[in-house]
This record gives sequence, C-alpha cells and structure tokens, in this order.
Amino acid sequence: MIQLLLLAALAHAQTADEIIAKARKAQRVDNGIQQMTMVLVSRSGSTRQRKFEMRVRKDAGVVRSYVRFSYPTDVAGTQLVIVDHPDKVDEQLLYMPALRRTNRIAGSARSGKFMGSDFSFEDLEISAASDATHTLVEDTSETWVIDTTPGASSSYGRIRSHVSKADNVPRRVEFFRKGVAIKQLEILSTEVSGSTVVPTHTVMRNLQKGTRTELVVDSYRLNVPAAEIPDETFTAGFMERGG
Repeated sequence: MIQLLLLAALAHAQTADEIIAKARKAQRVDNGIQQMTMVLVSRSGSTRQRKFEMRVRKDAGVVRSYVRFSYPTDVAGTQLVIVDHPDKVDEQLLYMPALRRTNRIAGSARSGKFMGSDFSFEDLEISAASDATHTLVEDTSETWVIDTTPGASSSYGRIRSHVSKADNVPRRVEFFRKGVAIKQLEILSTEVSGSTVVPTHTVMRNLQKGTRTELVVDSYRLNVPAAEIPDETFTAGFMERGG
C-alpha cells in the first residue's frame, strides 16, 4: 500500500520523467504480500489501531491490489480492490460487510476518507492523469523537488514531491488545495530487499485538523509466485464470499 501511495503523487514530465522512472524502479514489486498496521491518531493524541493484509499483483502493466481488514471487529472483513490501468482511470471496489455488497468508488467519493484515516481513496491511486502537468522546481545535492498540477478529476490543486537522490524514494509529499498545504506524507523508515526499497513506516498528517495516520509494515514477502495471488482475488465475487 505504501508504494502505491508514494507513486500516486508522481507522474511524467520531460525532466521529471527520469527521476520518476528511477523512483518506480526502486520500489517496483510485481507480486507481493504485506501485513500492515494502521494507527489513527486524533488531535488530542488518542489512538485507534487497525490491521490489514495487502496483496499486489502486476500483469502486462496492470497493477492490481487487494486489501482486507482483520482488526478490530467493527471493520473486520472490509475489503478494497484497486486496479491500476496504465492508460485509463483506476478502478476501485469497496466491500462493506454490514451492507453485504460491493460499491464502486468514483467521482466525488474518491476524495472521501479511506476507513476513517487521513488518506483519501484518491491518495491510493497510482495512475498518472494525462492532463496533469509536472515541473522540477528544485535540484539540490540531496533532493529533487517536483511540483505536479493534477488533472481535472483530482481534488488537489497541486502536489509537491521531495525525492531523495540517495535511494530515489519520495521522502515527503505535500498536498495543496487553493494554494494551502492541507496534508503531508512522510516516510520515516525503509528497508532494502534486493533492488527494492520498502517503506516500512509512513505517516500522513492532516495539517488543518491536526490528526495523523501512521502505516507500519509488520512483515512482507516480495516477488511471491503469482499462483498465491490468483485472478479471482480482485473480483467483487471474491470479496462478497468473504475474501
């Protein structure tokens, strides 16, 4: 999931293109399974914890992701499927056990909170909108800074990514609306597995509300056999059968 969130803020431009290609290559996972903990932190500092598994599979340029929550009981069984197409809008399907049906996330719903966290459904998308524009605004000895003006379908006016030259990972991403920074994503720790950099602790801060959501990778397996993540995993029928 963290790889998806980081790549969501990056897209293509003439100068930024090479930088982004390096970032994608550094974090590329064709098939992987992660066990994760999500911690929701209120303005006062109180916390709520959630646990989920994420499975990712890549076939012919299409990246499919499946998320299933297991804790606590009030969200257990909630599932999300994201299908990232390289040449069209992402598909998102959400299954809520209480409703016993799968709903498609589209339009204004994309800006809604994901499971009550500081992440929106839009933040989980990784496709680059064709009408977005991107500019390399700063090039220091340690960091590239890229400004992205998203396409018309985005709720953000601008996204700024700070990409580390040491490992090609976007260490900080800022999200703007009407010229004001409203959210900030930061990577606090990473691990290297082969040629892949795995963000293991990430935090998204809501700068207006003073809340934050932390994502911690408890365990992961990369490049697992595709047979462990069959095609049916990414279907409404699979989710409605309980995952």
